[in-house]
Amino acid sequence: MARRGRLTDEELKIVNAKITDEEALKKFIRDCHLSNLRPSTIKYYNNELAAVKVGLAELDIDKEVVELDQEDIATLILHLKEKIKVVSINTGLRAIKAFFNYLEKNKLLYSNNPTKYIKQLRDRQKIMETLEDQRKCLSC
Repeated sequence: MARRGRLTDEELKIVNAKITDEEALKKFIRDCHLSNLRPSTIKYYNNELAAVKVGLAELDIDKEVVELDQEDIATLILHLKEKIKVVSINTGLRAIKAFFNYLEKNKLLYSNNPTKYIKQLRDRQKIMETLEDQRKCLSC
């Protein structure tokens, strides 16, 4: 039967239902346990996602993590570049991407995955000087 007209109140509740950060994190961590991830990995996810909330508070971004868009994440990255090393930022990005990929896979996002096109930052490697081969020629 074809639908004509508006959604029922019950359907509107389902469509407009928003998941909180706490609920999303709880589901994500549960999935991590079901995937048999190491306790240290789960702790890493918890710590990094808590750090995101701290960064958002520092930037006065009054949104739930699950409501972030690509621009919010880019702003957070630029803010973090002033405070911490690129390696640490990339560590956090891996956790954020894992979290949003889980939410996208389970259709818990309000919009598109904001981390889909966010890439790891390039880390400029310092060139270390090496020792030269200073062996003396015994036959010379």
